Amino acid sequence: MNPLLSVQDLRMDFAQGRGKVAQVLKGVSFDIARGETVGLVGESGSGKTTIGKIILGQLQATAGRVVFDGEDITHATRQRRRLLGREIQVVFQDPIGSLNPSRTIGDTLAEPLIAAGVRDGNEIRQRVADILQRVGMPVDTALRYPTQFSGGQRQRIAIARAVINRPRLVVCDEPVSALDLSVQAQVLNLLNELQRSLQLSLLFISHDLTVVRHVSRRTVVLYRGEIVEQGDAAQVHDAPRDPYTQALLAASPVPHPVLQRQRREQWRAQRTAA
Repeated sequence: MNPLLSVQDLRMDFAQGRGKVAQVLKGVSFDIARGETVGLVGESGSGKTTIGKIILGQLQATAGRVVFDGEDITHATRQRRRLLGREIQVVFQDPIGSLNPSRTIGDTLAEPLIAAGVRDGNEIRQRVADILQRVGMPVDTALRYPTQFSGGQRQRIAIARAVINRPRLVVCDEPVSALDLSVQAQVLNLLNELQRSLQLSLLFISHDLTVVRHVSRRTVVLYRGEIVEQGDAAQVHDAPRDPYTQALLAASPVPHPVLQRQRREQWRAQRTAA
């Protein structure tokens, strides 16, 4: 079966002035199957968010292709991109800035339904109520404003907005990095549950290898615009082969400080032995 999403030899250059060019992506390729979660992990500047923006049509790649369900969408028109918005959605890093503070949550969640052609007011209200309950929020959330909720609650609402039309692919760009560790676990569990129940495909972008392990079936490790390691998420996390992947694992936060120190000492020992 063909993958739902295929990223093929993506290259991205940014002009830096004085004739200099920065190569942000250097031939990145990976697939996402239907109903699969793939983690894309790397530190800041690795190019992972750039890949997400290219998939979403927010940036135009210098070279390469993005194929969605057999269709090359690399150069999709604005009209086609609007239609693809029903199939491909995004959850952003900032749960505060991603929600309009002047609109009620109900209006925010109704917007993608209206854009998809739903006009019946009763149906809209029912679907808004259903998705709020599905993400663990009370129905009367629809009557309130974003400023009345915590960061974790706002991210639940942002996830509700992304999945209310049951898209086939959701790009999650650092969706828990702005949250406390305890809240992160709750949001990750929610994403896992929605992925299974709605049969979503997820591209989960993060700098944290341990977080990616929690939600992903496969992991792709990106370093300075190139893939240095990819494979089964558990294997990449538990037995990383590339020194950069090992460094990412050592940098991942561990709740217990002694365990964190032991992990870092183990990584340093591996580096010395190499």
